Amino acid sequence: MISNSNTVNNRFQVLKTGGFVNRFRGLMNWKTLLLIIFVLFLLIFGYYTYKNFVSNKTSFKANREHISKDQNSNKSANMILFYVDWCPHCKTAKPEWDSLKTEYEGKSINGYNLMFTEYNCTNENQEISQLMDKYSIEGYPTIKLIKDNQVIEYDAKPTKSTMEQFLNTVL
Repeated sequence: MISNSNTVNNRFQVLKTGGFVNRFRGLMNWKTLLLIIFVLFLLIFGYYTYKNFVSNKTSFKANREHISKDQNSNKSANMILFYVDWCPHCKTAKPEWDSLKTEYEGKSINGYNLMFTEYNCTNENQEISQLMDKYSIEGYPTIKLIKDNQVIEYDAKPTKSTMEQFLNTVL
């Protein structure tokens, strides 16, 4: 009988302290935590790899092979800037415009001879008012491209790089 009592006490002690069950839970938590850390590592590594190696691949390489000074073409494109002196956005855009104009004036892009025209609308006269009505100018700075009797509106922040991209896309 004494041995039976000890066995019952031992079993009761194992149940009371948790024994095997607590050790299993601890082991399970440790393995689960390790698995979660490993999965997070894989997700971060996959995101880093995608961002740095896959998403930056472009299907083309920008070059200047389509731009030439001496190429004669019947087609022309005119890029027009409407601006005012008092506008802070115009003051920021004007140097970018001048830089683009210096580089591309008279050059040919994809068979279109490029011309640049700018209108200061600070002091409106009859000619400026007619042009503003014709091209529906409602704010400043406004940039329009006239190509093949078609008016294409430039709708982005006027920086040299975005305007170059616009010209290469539209022409």
